[in-house]
Amino acid sequence: MKLHILIFILFISFEANAQTKLISKLEGNFSGNQLIGIQHGENLVKLYGEKYEFTETDSMPGPKTLSISYILTSGKIRASKTFWMDSGEYTLTGNVNQPESWQLSPIHPFTQIQTDIELADEANKKLLITSHLDKLVGLRMLNSHKSIFKDEELMDLLDQVPGPLVDTWEVDEIKTYLSLNAMARAKVGQMAPDFVLESKNGTDFSLKEQKGKYVLLDFSFTGCGGCIKALPELIEVYQKHGKDVEFVTIWNDKSRNIWEEKWKDHKALMTWTNLWDRTSLATRLFEIEIFPSFVLINPSGEVQSIWNGYSKGKLKRKLEKELKGFSE
Repeated sequence: MKLHILIFILFISFEANAQTKLISKLEGNFSGNQLIGIQHGENLVKLYGEKYEFTETDSMPGPKTLSISYILTSGKIRASKTFWMDSGEYTLTGNVNQPESWQLSPIHPFTQIQTDIELADEANKKLLITSHLDKLVGLRMLNSHKSIFKDEELMDLLDQVPGPLVDTWEVDEIKTYLSLNAMARAKVGQMAPDFVLESKNGTDFSLKEQKGKYVLLDFSFTGCGGCIKALPELIEVYQKHGKDVEFVTIWNDKSRNIWEEKWKDHKALMTWTNLWDRTSLATRLFEIEIFPSFVLINPSGEVQSIWNGYSKGKLKRKLEKELKGFSE
């Protein structure tokens, strides 16, 4: 089997005198039906093909994370790993097709804390998370493992978060989770749960205000391979059914900058409503785990159909079948 060496270098500037240098030396056979997605701060990188040599800079201050995901063309994330970084030099090694082999050295203290929490049993996991709430990594682990805490415990722990971390995305995510526990999830044949999200033009979009017409929700995130492949077909069905169906793309991006500034040429082709799901509120209400996913809501406000993934022609066939079936 042919061996591909995947080499890339990222230079990340946190400040004028603080730089992170990442040297990646992933190797192995890389199949054409999948890709590696990398998010370094607010930089998004997709690896596929045979050559990966590039340089990028990111001004986001540390500590920050390097997130690597093994993504199938269907949009499903097969595996992922997260490492913490700050200023200095780091080296990424391992086999591109074996996520368990990915390693980043030297090990940042936050990465070690994260690993200790992940490997601990539930009782010790809770103790470790609670003891590190003064650090971003502890707060992120609290968000990742919030289901092992009672709602009352989470509310108490949020009160312990120090001032500089109160306005973080992680705190907002936990607050959203607590709100969702009191809300009904979407079910086919039942009324769609309402949500209000910010649109690209700065106005609020309320799902319940769309009652009386079809609404197609398209769940995506910046850099999603399957979503990019689905775009030509999505544009085609929009041009055909846009007068009868309200098209809405919901973006699961972790920052406003990613949502507004990354992949702008791609997003410019989407002339329908675009929303930012900052804390994944809508995504969780509809229990979306694969991207892209689509939800069709009928004029009565009921969830008519939910389907996920993309294959050529599927979106067109599915939407036309659903629209015809409802009119009859």
